[in-house]
This record gives sequence, C-alpha cells and structure tokens, in this order.
Amino acid sequence: MAEPGRLSSVLLLLRSAWSLFLLFTRSLQPILVVAVVALVAWALLSRQPWPYAIEAATEHVALTLAGDAETRWRIDGALLCAGRTDEERMLPVVADDPPCPGRRWSAYDLRGIEEVTLLLPAAVPGEPGYSVRIDVERGGALALALEPPGGDVAAQLFAGAGADGLRLAGPLLLRFPAPVEPQPARRILLPFAGAGSIGRDVVWHDPSLLRGGSVSVFTHSDEAAGGRDLVATTALLPGDRIDLAQSGEGQSMSKGFVHYDLEAEPEKPPALTVVAFGESDAIRIVRFGDQGYSFSPGYVARLSRHSAVATWAVLLITVLGFMAVYREGSEVGGEGSFRERRQHLAEHWRRVWRGA
Repeated sequence: MAEPGRLSSVLLLLRSAWSLFLLFTRSLQPILVVAVVALVAWALLSRQPWPYAIEAATEHVALTLAGDAETRWRIDGALLCAGRTDEERMLPVVADDPPCPGRRWSAYDLRGIEEVTLLLPAAVPGEPGYSVRIDVERGGALALALEPPGGDVAAQLFAGAGADGLRLAGPLLLRFPAPVEPQPARRILLPFAGAGSIGRDVVWHDPSLLRGGSVSVFTHSDEAAGGRDLVATTALLPGDRIDLAQSGEGQSMSKGFVHYDLEAEPEKPPALTVVAFGESDAIRIVRFGDQGYSFSPGYVARLSRHSAVATWAVLLITVLGFMAVYREGSEVGGEGSFRERRQHLAEHWRRVWRGA
C-alpha cells in the first residue's frame, strides 16, 4: 500500500514544480515584452552592413585604390606616357604620333613586349592609394589615367618575365589601341580594391555614361548555399552613377574587377563590364535629374532578415506564445507568492525521497 502513496507524492511534486515554473515565467512576461521591443527598435535604427553585388556596363570608371594593398595589372600591348627618367631608356619610344598630351611626357610602345606588368605599390595603411580613371574612347580604344597619392610612391613596370622593375614616378597614362584586322581580340582584366564611382553624371560635352546593370543586396544566411540569401535587387538606368565608398562605419572596402574586350570592329558600341562586391548599409545611386537615393533593405527586410534579431525575436515570441497557450495553467500556478510555491516544492521533494 506504500506504492500508491508514493505515486501520489510524486504527482504532487510534479504539480508543485509545474506551478512554480508557470509562476516564474509569468513574472518574466514584462521583461520578455521589453526585450522584443528593444530588439525591433535596434534592428530598425542600427546600421547593419549588408553584402552587395554590382554588375554594370559603363564607359567610365573612377577609382581610388586602397593604400594598404598593392595592385598588379597586365598591360600587354599598351602605349605608355610617363615622365622622363633615366630608367625608362630601356623601353622602346613611340616616334610617330605619340599619344601623350604634352611635351613633358615621354611615349613608350609596349606592344612588342610580352608579359608586361604594372605594379602600383601600397601606400600608407588606411590612406587612399592611386587614383585611376578608365574611359572607353571612340573606335574601341581604352584609356587609363593614373595619379599617385603623393610622397615617395612610384609605380614599377616589369617588362618581360624575370626582368627588374623600372620605377615610374609621377602620373601615368596608358592607352590600349583597338586591334586592326586580322589581329584577334584581346581581353583586359583589371582587378581592384578601394572606392570610387561607376558611371558619371550626364553632361552635354561628354557622351560617356553608364548604360545599364543591376545592384543586389544580400544577407548572411546559414541555410542558403554560399552563406548568402538575396534580399532585394534593382536595375540601373542609362546615365546612373554608383558611388563606392571607402571602408568605414557601416561599410567595407569594395573589391571587384574591370573587364574589357578590345575588338577590331565591335558589332555594338564597346563598354566596360564592372563587377564589385562589398558590405555596406546602403548603396548610393545618383540618377540624372535628382540628388540620388540610397538603395538599402526596407524596414520589413531589416526585421525579418537581420540574423541576430530574427533568432532572438523568434525565441522570445515563442516563449510568449507558450505562456499564452498555458494561460489557464499560469493562473493555477499564480496562487500564492513565488516564495510560498518554492517552499511547497521543497516539502514535496522531501516527502518523496523519505518514502511518505
């Protein structure tokens, strides 16, 4: 006959523990509600950086390379304009129709040299590096203007495999002429890391502009392949300009590449293909006729796609829903104070283990 009495004591113990738990969770309801409201407010007001991807077809790109990393570009087949130095005597000089804008420049022909590499060295960490302007000329030629950041920073030219670097101080101009039939098309690929702008403002005296593309914003996701999930995307219109900001609060350094195909007779007007990646709280798009706008996720996306807010908000709301489902049990558990319910639980525990 001792077993039924012990079983009733165990059931009474479980009931006391359940009542104590309900009383404890009910006392936490105000704290949980405040926590959910605080998480929502933090998600709406915080400047969380979002991964973005840009793909654009344009005739103009202006970049400021990062000063804490060196940049290497293959410049086979280019015409180089640089200031006169003794080290450049090893390069072949352009005798007829030099592409340089003035007499203070010297023109060098790199078209007969294989594996020509231009090294833009790193400057002071945290400071901007070389300023680069890339334009598509009429007829399909490509022009690059490079301005050093100042100080004792000079580019180096490596002409051929295993050759020593030639120091090129001051600004540089590069021009890639379009090939002539029957020469094959050539591909130019210029990776970069830094800031700048893709496209330019529409002006009457310069016809170059951005032709089109897209900007996509992602969120970090453990469920999606690649760790990213698409949040929103927008199409670029002809004449837009995209500003790539330097790394700082709410954003990171942009990385990407500029791609261009030199063709003898292109079937359509040539354009640069620019692909850039990074993280920022908003992408600045300047559109002709207005001051531009910031492309960023809306309030609903900030709440539903915010990694920290989504996890904790779901957890807290689940707990609140659990307490609402057991509202009747919460009322039962609310009889008496928390101290009284704890004392009852301790008494029932002693009775069970004493075999009462």
